[in-house]
Formats: sequence, structure tokens, C-alpha cells
Amino acid sequence: MDVCVLSTDLMFFSAVEGVAGAMGHRSWQVETVGEIGRADLLIADLAHEGFDVNAIVAAFDPMRTAVFAPHVRVEVFTDARASGIAHVYRRGALAAELPRLLSEYVS
Repeated sequence: MDVCVLSTDLMFFSAVEGVAGAMGHRSWQVETVGEIGRADLLIADLAHEGFDVNAIVAAFDPMRTAVFAPHVRVEVFTDARASGIAHVYRRGALAAELPRLLSEYVS
């Protein structure tokens, strides 16, 4: 499976890349919505305030998108759910949710 990670944070990408790689998936990091390209799953780190939920939805299938955001960014959770993004998580839940999320998309 191909996983695109929209993030400007190398540590966030490294966490995703480590889990995805251990599960046999390919992943790459992009820093702008325009670079997303073709992937089976998009994981977006919405800690970066420059990322816009509507732009992400316009660029990639929201049903194959997971977003992680700091718990204090309540508006991001609201906007992501309202935009039809399939998976919306607190950023701190990355380690717990990522293996399950990747397994779901392989099935």
C-alpha cells in the first residue's frame, strides 16, 4: 500500500514511516497539498496551521484520508468531520491508531 504523509514535521513523518514500513507499506512525505499525488491513503498532520481541510478534501478522496491534529485545535476536528474526512484523531493518538488504520486500508 502507498501512504502519503502531508506534514512539515520530520518526526511525525518518521513515526508514520516506521510503522508503515514495518507493516510492508511504502510511504513518502509531502509538504504541500499540490504534491499529494496518487496514494492509497493520505495521512495529514494538521498541527501545521497552514494546511486547510477544504484544500485537502479538494485534492484527495476524504474517505481515504486520516487527519491528526493537536487536541487544542477543536476547529480542525469540526471542519474535518464536516468535510467528510473518514478518520479524525488527536495527534497524540498516532502511535495507538496508526497500525489499526493501516490494517483497515489493506483489507
